[in-house]
Amino acid sequence: MLTKVTGLPRVVGATALLALAMCACSSPGAGGGEPEIGSVPTPGHLDGAQITTPLDAYLPTPEENYTLKKARVLLVNACMRGLGYAQNPQPLARFSGKPYLEHSEFLVVPIAQAEKYGYKPPPAPDREKGSGAESLYAKNVTDVQGDLLSGRVSTFNGKKVPAGGCEGEALRTITEGAATSEEVTLPDGSAAGAGKGGFGEGFAEMVVASARGKAMAEVREDSRFLDASERWSDCMKKQGYDYDSPSSAWNEKKWSDATRAGKQEIAVAVADMGCKKKVNYLGVGIALETAYEKQVIEESAEVLEDAKDKTARWIENANQAIEAR
Repeated sequence: MLTKVTGLPRVVGATALLALAMCACSSPGAGGGEPEIGSVPTPGHLDGAQITTPLDAYLPTPEENYTLKKARVLLVNACMRGLGYAQNPQPLARFSGKPYLEHSEFLVVPIAQAEKYGYKPPPAPDREKGSGAESLYAKNVTDVQGDLLSGRVSTFNGKKVPAGGCEGEALRTITEGAATSEEVTLPDGSAAGAGKGGFGEGFAEMVVASARGKAMAEVREDSRFLDASERWSDCMKKQGYDYDSPSSAWNEKKWSDATRAGKQEIAVAVADMGCKKKVNYLGVGIALETAYEKQVIEESAEVLEDAKDKTARWIENANQAIEAR
């Protein structure tokens, strides 16, 4: 599973004036300038989980991702049992409901969350604490089990080991009729390789993350984004915090060095979110990212549609594999 993942980032009197000023400086993207963005939304939240942009249409749902994972685990474990190796089967974590690729590029959290945890994520609920079983599984993988999973041996107990091992066989079953190339060129121009087996679970996320990264690179250079970032910085200075951009506040080293958010981190995070709300930072970010994502979709339609179509076929195959067991 390969995933590339990509962050977003002077106060006027009213949101209406902000939207008007931004529309006035917009210019058509066709001539190589900044794209038009129309009216700027004013979200009533600072929650990445509530954000949607055009590239989300190319991603599988959390339920579909879980179907792919469930099928892979069932197929791998069935293959291992068929070879006569039943110890330490792969575990299947509980369904969390979270997408594999989240909108973290906006660097926002609900203010109520910032008041408790600063820039740190809240503790995961019990239903999402499934990583313990997966960590224990990985720790207990023996050399023999690893050989059978990867296909480093050709036979075991007098039985033929599938090419690429049980993992390879599971991948072929799920991707049957829609296999990928060993290497693909991503929307941002980079290349990604997956070896002879091709890509599987996480392929669409990797392609979309690349496309989103390309769009966000343009957003960060857009004059309207730079203006929003400057107004955010001015707002923070009025509260006694000197940061030139949202990312500089978010990525303060002393926050990452601490296991828990202290009073200072919480104070900065709350001020940060308050200023983002005041200058409609999230609305500006969504409007700009939407415009640039539409451009990337036009430029990379073939690879995006291919990833979406292949994933849809894999989900069909996964459902069939689950029903057969």
